[in-house]
Amino acid sequence: MTAHSVMSAQEEFARDLRRTLALLRAGRLKIHIPPQRDLYRRKPEAKFHATPELFIQTGGATDFDCAGHSFRLATGQVCVMPRGLPHAETPIDRRTRYGILVCMAARDGFFLHRGKADPARRILGYGTHLVVSPRSPLRYIDDIAEHETIPRGDRPAYVRTLLETFLIKTLAELADPGSAHAGQSSPLVTQTQNYVRTHLADIDLSIAGVAKALGCSPDHLSRQFHRETGLNPSVWIARERITLARDLLASSRLNVAEIGWACGFNEPSYFIRVFRRQVGTTPRAYRALHLPAHAMNAPTPPSPLSLNK
Repeated sequence: MTAHSVMSAQEEFARDLRRTLALLRAGRLKIHIPPQRDLYRRKPEAKFHATPELFIQTGGATDFDCAGHSFRLATGQVCVMPRGLPHAETPIDRRTRYGILVCMAARDGFFLHRGKADPARRILGYGTHLVVSPRSPLRYIDDIAEHETIPRGDRPAYVRTLLETFLIKTLAELADPGSAHAGQSSPLVTQTQNYVRTHLADIDLSIAGVAKALGCSPDHLSRQFHRETGLNPSVWIARERITLARDLLASSRLNVAEIGWACGFNEPSYFIRVFRRQVGTTPRAYRALHLPAHAMNAPTPPSPLSLNK
């Protein structure tokens, strides 16, 4: 990927964000906020992330099934997806072909990436761009998901104000030359790492799937990745999953099974085995050493319900 194409991708992200901001300011933006039910629970054909996401439908539509609540996200609409909410997505072509922009958290900032539909109607991520930011604007999306803690009459203004703040901050970060990720890897390896980090919760994540999304063969991707990093991609993916698990164990009160599922492990027992092999201790023992005692003993706050407009 050339510098020109990277800039073009950034400009396209900025264009879609500005369009969404204009609709919001004109009072014509529909915002979907699914109810927070069955958080961090496994559901057939569904996945969840340990951080919030914002979806902007750029073409066609997406049918979302979120723990008993279903809705269609049409072109030009926005969905605030609370952290931990299981959701399945079905891409729909309408007057325009399916397309979606997703904003999600990264360890050192946030990701912007797009989704497209393949002939089998599966969603493939592409065009992932990492924006390095010391304070990710995704914190505003977290606050929007908690809007039921606000008096009912103030909630619509609260949601609109926070979403406008998010969009303005994201545009500012995207335009900041210092926020661009300046890695030493080739475009293919960088794209592979970005793609994997945005799909760690997907239990079906595979080298073949990554290669298909990036338009190359699995063998070529594996050779290039190993040449530059010294690691097999599957080994690197397992390390990234365990890195995420360590972060969650040290910063959240999710149980071990929930953390394993959030990191893409199909079974808690397998997660524990891989964690012990890489870290030298069990997830529970690791948490006891790294999660502050006051966080371990604090009562879990009630999960707010949702206002779905």
